[in-house]
Amino acid sequence: MPSILTPTEADAVQETLLGEALEHAPIGAIVLDETGHYLAANRAACRLTGCTREELLELGPSDFATDPEKVPAKLEEMASGRLMHGSTQMRRRDGSLIPVEYRVGATRSGGLPYFVLVFWELDKE
Repeated sequence: MPSILTPTEADAVQETLLGEALEHAPIGAIVLDETGHYLAANRAACRLTGCTREELLELGPSDFATDPEKVPAKLEEMASGRLMHGSTQMRRRDGSLIPVEYRVGATRSGGLPYFVLVFWELDKE
């Protein structure tokens, strides 16, 4: 059965579905620019960091790093495409540490580069 949506409408529906799925995904997702400024975050990112969305978007990678002095080099690696995945200890808003694994992917919107950081807590075994 042919779609009754135009290609533009179908793209809009797909973007909406993807956005909703990511918002409710069981892994944290943060969109950031190459300087580390957080632009968007999903519910799981808020839960994992212990922040509200508003708080999270006012913070940055250095606020969650156990070695904040290493963050500028990691951002440079991310921007150059050399940082794709890893694992680390993340400092939550309350100061507690959790082990996380992460993946970084580059994208563009409006001609500007953005990065998507997805992360999840490692099993405590």
